[in-house]
Amino acid sequence: MRDATGRGRGLQVEERVLLIALFLFALLVRVVVIAHTIGFQTDGLSEPAADSRIHLALVQSLLGHHGYSLRGRPTAITPPLYIFLLAGLYRVSGSPAAIRLAQALLGAVCCLIVYAVGRKIANPQTGAVAAALLGAHPLVAYLAGLHLTENLFLFLLLVLLLQSLRVAERPTPWAMVVMGGLFGLTALTRAVFLAFLPFLLVWATAVWGWRNPLAYRVFAVVAASAVLVILPWAVRNYLALGGVVPVQSNGGMVFWAGNNPYSDGQMVWPTRGTWSDGPAPDNGMYGWQGVGPGEENRRFVTAALSWIRHHPGDYLRLLGEKLGRLYGFSRAADPREIPVPFSVVVFHIALLAAAFGGVMVTIHRWKAYILLLGLIVFTNATTLLFSGGTRYSVPMLPSLVIFAAAALVTAWSASTRPLEALR
Repeated sequence: MRDATGRGRGLQVEERVLLIALFLFALLVRVVVIAHTIGFQTDGLSEPAADSRIHLALVQSLLGHHGYSLRGRPTAITPPLYIFLLAGLYRVSGSPAAIRLAQALLGAVCCLIVYAVGRKIANPQTGAVAAALLGAHPLVAYLAGLHLTENLFLFLLLVLLLQSLRVAERPTPWAMVVMGGLFGLTALTRAVFLAFLPFLLVWATAVWGWRNPLAYRVFAVVAASAVLVILPWAVRNYLALGGVVPVQSNGGMVFWAGNNPYSDGQMVWPTRGTWSDGPAPDNGMYGWQGVGPGEENRRFVTAALSWIRHHPGDYLRLLGEKLGRLYGFSRAADPREIPVPFSVVVFHIALLAAAFGGVMVTIHRWKAYILLLGLIVFTNATTLLFSGGTRYSVPMLPSLVIFAAAALVTAWSASTRPLEALR
């Protein structure tokens, strides 16, 4: 009895030590990468990302008691949750170094959550390897130094995945409500994630069966809870902008930016030189003076669909270029090449290859991995719909590291089995 208890306690201690080591490793990687790329004290306006400048302008507006606005006008050009987080951190610290350190810490916590997800879906070994892969991942380490939504989005996405496993084990009403609330918060960080809602229905029917009413009840409660979380922001947008805007107001513009004659897979902004469907946008925010968000989105979507319809060959070529930018190394709206160390390229290619192998070795348990598979499909689909860029791969990173870990653990187990037999 004492031996069994002792072994159990020993495993718990080993697991705690492992988690501490994974956390410190991930934190160290992020601190080193930030220090040698962006720099902790670099002003956010000097970062190589246009979104960082937009986010900081909104933060300045909030801290200056001007509300969620740009150039003195209310806006919903980007989702609010990350902006509110930044504003709170800047109010407390006032330093970009504090923001980057906080994001490095958040990234290290993400590795612990990946461990928990991998442990629940597969086993502790898979969880540990997945956490180490995410801890060493160059993209998320680099993004920790930028004022970009991906830092908060990845954290919320991982918590949502972990909560989905708890709901699958024990679908209590409270667990469903929490899952829906997490989905709403994630969508308030990255608006495109709203399109992932149908995947939750697929997940529910896979877990409980399409004939089981519980599947639809779980989905309904999760969806309703998500709507309740998003609703206050949607009401604010309706009152401030005079139109129905659930989360973000410029979805039509983003769609056009990735589907027009000038795009090569990246975003191309509508200007006098690129816009040819009537008067060019003239309000300084890629819109028209005196035109509401609904009409603006309609103009952009109509122009993009017209180009796609009249240039099917160019559009098919464009789809390939979008995927090339997603899986390659490119900024979302910058045609210039990014200098990437050879070690990063090797890591990237090896991770993709291992993830593919992981999908193959776990396919017999596809129900357990259904949300991870859904995130891969979702990421590729939204890239094809809008535009490509390396940072847009973040929604499927949890899937890639867990599938890669499953492949590596399986390969290691297979390689050691003959030795165990000889012993």
